[in-house]
Amino acid sequence: MYANTAFPDLADRVLPFEGVLNFRDMGGYATEDGRRVKYGILFRAAELTGMTEKDKELFRSLGVKTIFDYRGAQEASAKPDPVFEGVTNIHLPAIAQEVPADVREMIKLHMKEMANGSFLDTMYLDMAFGNPSFKRLMEAVTDADGLGLLHHCAGGRDRTGVGSAFILLALGVPRETIIEDYLISNRTLAPMNESMKEQLAAHLPAEQVEQFVAGLELRRETMLAVFSAIDERYGSVEAFLEQEFGLDAEKRKQFRDRCLEAV
Repeated sequence: MYANTAFPDLADRVLPFEGVLNFRDMGGYATEDGRRVKYGILFRAAELTGMTEKDKELFRSLGVKTIFDYRGAQEASAKPDPVFEGVTNIHLPAIAQEVPADVREMIKLHMKEMANGSFLDTMYLDMAFGNPSFKRLMEAVTDADGLGLLHHCAGGRDRTGVGSAFILLALGVPRETIIEDYLISNRTLAPMNESMKEQLAAHLPAEQVEQFVAGLELRRETMLAVFSAIDERYGSVEAFLEQEFGLDAEKRKQFRDRCLEAV
């Protein structure tokens, strides 16, 4: 669909941007009611600041009306989003702590958590509930005029991964499908991971570099932990969506009717 030769098996999903990694269409997924998510209305990506002129042409062709940025103030200031005529930019950080741009600072902050594999699990559960950023996201995406929407963070995998999970849950996409979508980032972000390895090699022994990068790999257990926490706290996805985001049965129906199509 998008002619991405780098990912032939994901050619209907990963868009061929030159300067943006992990830019994906969230359409095409089957839902529990037998429909599927429409293509061309919901997108997710890594940071956008590296867009080339060709990328900007491709972006304009997508019909995006809203860019939703989960990054912290320092991240967004260092690598600002492009501004397009007719596109609304929303910036609301999904985590309170600033994400370090410097690899050495990241090592200091997270090496211990990386060593025991708890870093991502803890971060996801901390940001999954009572989060103003995701509340604003769901307001934007369920607004009748809010489609198409692109949401992104730095890598388009963690903050964007949780936001994507909530959108797809609201659309009735099965959990296993959501997990498979989440794990695609392990492939699409391979260039970013290799670059990080090179930077880390200047500060750490080879064994610790491998350990640190392995701690960043996305695992299905991390997203399963989010789903389990939803079940424990709310009893059902429907109760979670209503109490966290105000999406009652009627609003969920309206959202699905706008975003889903018959197969």
